[in-house]
This record gives sequence, structure tokens and C-alpha cells, in this order.
Amino acid sequence: MKRSLKVTRFAKPIRLISILLTTFLFCQPTFLLIGNAQGPKQRGEKKFAMTDDQRIAHVLSRLTFGARAGDFERVKALGVDAFIAQQLDPDSIDDIGAIAKLKRLPTLGMATPVIIEQYTPPKPAVIPSPTPAKAPETSSVSQKPIAQNTLGQTPQPSANTSMPAMQNEMPNAKKEDAGGTPALPAPKPTPPPKNPYMVITDLQRAKVLRAVYSERQLYELMVDFWENHFSIFANKDDDRYLLTSFDRETIRPFALGRFRDLLGATAHSPAMLYYLDNWRSSVPRPYPAKADKPAGVDGGLNENYARELMELHTMGVDGGYTQQDVQEVARCFTGWTIEKPNQEGLFLYRPGLHDDGEKAVLGHKILPGGGIGDGERVLDVLATHPATARFIATKLARRFISDDPPKSVIDRAAAVFLKTDGSIRETLRAIITSSEFFGAYHAKVRSPFEYVAAAMRALNAETDGDRPVLDALARMGQPVFGRITPDGYADRADQWLSSGAMVARFNFASALATNRIKGTKIDFEKLLSGIDPANKVQVVSRLAQLTFASSQTRTEFEKSLGSAPPGAIVAPSSAPNLSVSYAQAARNYISDLITLLIGSPEFQQR
Repeated sequence: MKRSLKVTRFAKPIRLISILLTTFLFCQPTFLLIGNAQGPKQRGEKKFAMTDDQRIAHVLSRLTFGARAGDFERVKALGVDAFIAQQLDPDSIDDIGAIAKLKRLPTLGMATPVIIEQYTPPKPAVIPSPTPAKAPETSSVSQKPIAQNTLGQTPQPSANTSMPAMQNEMPNAKKEDAGGTPALPAPKPTPPPKNPYMVITDLQRAKVLRAVYSERQLYELMVDFWENHFSIFANKDDDRYLLTSFDRETIRPFALGRFRDLLGATAHSPAMLYYLDNWRSSVPRPYPAKADKPAGVDGGLNENYARELMELHTMGVDGGYTQQDVQEVARCFTGWTIEKPNQEGLFLYRPGLHDDGEKAVLGHKILPGGGIGDGERVLDVLATHPATARFIATKLARRFISDDPPKSVIDRAAAVFLKTDGSIRETLRAIITSSEFFGAYHAKVRSPFEYVAAAMRALNAETDGDRPVLDALARMGQPVFGRITPDGYADRADQWLSSGAMVARFNFASALATNRIKGTKIDFEKLLSGIDPANKVQVVSRLAQLTFASSQTRTEFEKSLGSAPPGAIVAPSSAPNLSVSYAQAARNYISDLITLLIGSPEFQQR
């Protein structure tokens, strides 16, 4: 009875403090976050001069998914410039820890045909209609529905199929055996089909695990950037089997390479060809009338990929192309298709489907008879176009500087892009070493994915990245590989700052801080190693340091928690053994502090 009384007397004032602190933190108007995301120039402020510590905090918040314990000290010892150079050379960084985590996800290393073979449920066997006399003995196993997945759609019930006909006939075989007729050897049971959505789940989990555990943080940020730039919706039919190779073979090898190589890889990607329907695009093929069929046309142009190639992948909507250019580009990519999407899933060029006539794209004449080279010529033109250089430079500057990046840095980055033959690494270097970059402290708002990864990294959480985490991201509005339209998620603050989204973030912060997310855990003892949990000032200082809280936030927390509120039961800070009740109460108040710090508007910024 005394123990529960102590906890109650301690918890009530702490809960009151939590409410007060929540009010203090969340009454900061949301428009301030949006204002910060615009950058100092747009807000009419003077140029911001960073301290050395702020420079370190800035590169850790912008060039990683969030700082971990010890990162600040490591960058301080290494130097900001050396840290940037190191992150721009990911091959020089040992990433054995993240690689070990990924070994638990079996589909990541599978070739596309193997994925399709193992994870495409077999079609139900056709069972002959039974005779009336044997109808009660013949039955099929009904299919079970598949639960709604995290991408927000209810999949077709294809993961669980009827049992083969041979298994349904086994009762009759036993009767024959009992009557003296030799029975045939029993066939091996068919292994149960694997859930096709596990392929996407593995890919989603891998993205979370890499963000949380990889040492190659800038590289993973760029992979995330390009997978959003060349966005593909994972739940479009066969794309669920093709997206693994898109991540592994299309994006990752070229994330910091030449843009032309990356663009070419996406153009050849079966996942992209399927998503934007180019695999069905062909030259119209008229056929004559037959006795039982009138004359008609097979095939035809599909302009989806051609339009998105120019509007979203290269030049931008204001890049200067016309509808005629879209049609000509579509003609150039006819015949770029897929070898049996639901069996092989590999790129294939079919000459018979290609329009081999003369074409003109953006003023460039493409001679007839070019075959597959027509598409390659288009990619060459687009990759080196000034509009493409500016479009890519703008998106990179928006990602790493502010929602409305200064024209000066865009101009310089675009010039570097053209001068270096589209080097992504050098274009990025021009942006993240610029004065504009270091003048944009706390000028971006974290997307849900960035927020979740940053929270786990700050608190040194162990996670498997499985369904509870993925579902939380979906509730915040950013299901992984779940953007239906090809434009990708917007990289602007107003995309993420609705009241419902902020509530979802705070709910995640509370669940994370209280270890209520299955598969994810915070080790409080390790997190506060060397700190007496009864010394609230020390606890606040440690947590504020881990989350890079501002001096203002630290001061407010210390004022509120520096002394015990009336009626609280406080164990002496020197006490060698805390009572069970006090230890639990201390755990509660530490969880409250973590919730408030991680859920605060300040932590939403980077």
C-alpha cells in the first residue's frame, strides 16, 4: 500500500508538469516552423553566424538522419570539413553493423525471377466437377483474406490458395488401399505459399534499419532522395516484386555517381517501366480484316513515362518542352519492355514494337533506324540540358538548405552539374559546403521518416523496423514506398504540419519513450549511464544534450524539474538503492521528459 501511495504522490505532480511543459512547447505556433523552413533571407533576417558547436550540430542534423550519442564528439575531433568529405566517400566507411541487421531480411539479395517464383502464390488447381455420388468427399480449402497492408490498400486474396487436387483425393486413395489395391506413393505436400507482401515489408524494414544504423548516413539520405525523386508506388500489381531490384540495382549503385548513369538505370528498370506503363507502349500495328474479325490496330503509344521523364525526372514542369516533345519521346521508347513481368521481370527490348521512323526531340533530330539507341539519345539530351541541371540543383538545395533555397546557391550548383558532366557528388558538395548551407540553421522540418529515424538514433533505440514502426509512419502520412502518384512526397514543411500529423508524431514519441512499440526498445540504464535518475537536473541535461535541445528549452525544463514539487516523495540523490516504487516513478518521469523532448516542435526541425 505504501509503495503504490508513493508512486501516486510522485506521479501526479509530474503529470501536471508534463501538461504544463506540453502547453509551453506546443503553443509555439506552427507557422514558426514553416517560417524557419523558408530560410533567413525569406524571413527578412540578418545572416546567421553559427558557433563552432552549432556548425557541428547543423551538419549532423542535415547530413545524417540524426545524431547519436557520441557523434558530436567524434565530429568535433574529426572536424566539420573532414566529416563532410568522409560522408561524400561512403566506400571508405565501414558499415558492418548495418549489414548485419539486413541479413535478417531474406528477399533483399534475391534475384527478381527468384522473388517472383517464391512469393507469387500458385494459381488454384482446377478440380474436376465431382459426380453427384462423390460430391461430399471432394472439397477445396477456402481462401483466407489478407489483412489490409500499410500502404493503405486491401490486397487481393492471392497469398493463400486452394490445396492441390491430389491432396483432396487422398481420402479415396486410402479406401482403395484398404480394399487391397496397392496405393501410389503419396506426393510430397506442397509448401505453403509465401505472402507476397513480405517482399515489400523486407524492403521497407531495410530502409528503416539503414537510416537508423548505417554509418554511411549521407549516402542513405541520397538513396532516399533519389527513390523519392524517381518515385514508384510499391502496391501497383507486379511492382511489389520488381521494387527490390530497383532499390538494389537501379538507385544504390548511382546515388552519388553521374546523373546520366542514374537516369539510364531508371529508364531500363522493369519497376519503372511497369509503374509508368511504358512496357505496353509500342508502334501501332494495323492488321487486315479476317473472316471472323474486322480490321484493327494492335498496340499503340503510351505517353506516361515520356511525360514524367521530362516533368519529374529531368527538366521540370517549366523546363520548356511541348506536348509534341512528349509524343516524340514516347516514340523513342517504344519497344522498351519487360520479359514476362509476372515470371521473369527483366528488361527486354523488342525491335518489332519500336517506332523506327525519324523523330525530333527538343530540336534534336533523331534519324530513322536507330532502334534502342533512340531512347539512349533522348537520355543524353535530357541529362545535359540546362533545365535539368537547374531542376536537380533546386531539389537538392531544397532538401539540404531550406524550402525556398537562395537563387545564388542554385545557380552555382547548376553550373557545377553542367561542368562535371552531371556529377551528383560534386553538385552536392557545392551545396553542403556553401555559406548558404551554413546560414540555414534549423531551417527545415523533418519528414515523418526522418523524424522516426532521428528519434531512434538520439535515444540509441534498438529496433527491428517491423510492422509497428512502419504502421506509425503510415499514420504520420508517409508510408514507405507508398506514394501513389509519381511526383514523390513533397519536401516542404506545409506537407507535414497538419494538426493530425503532429498528434501522430506526439503519440509516436510517447510510445517510443515508454517502450510500447513492439520490436523497438530504449535501454534507459544505458541511455543515462553515469547519471543518478533521482537528480532531475542531470537527467534533463543528458536528454537535452542527446536531442540537441536549445538552451532555452533546457532552461525551461530545469526550472520546472530542478526542485521537487510539493507532496512529491524524493529519494536522496546519494541513496545507494532506490525503492521499487521510486524507481518506477523515476522511470515514468524520465519517459515523460523523453516524450516532451522528442515530441516538441524543436525536435521536428533539422
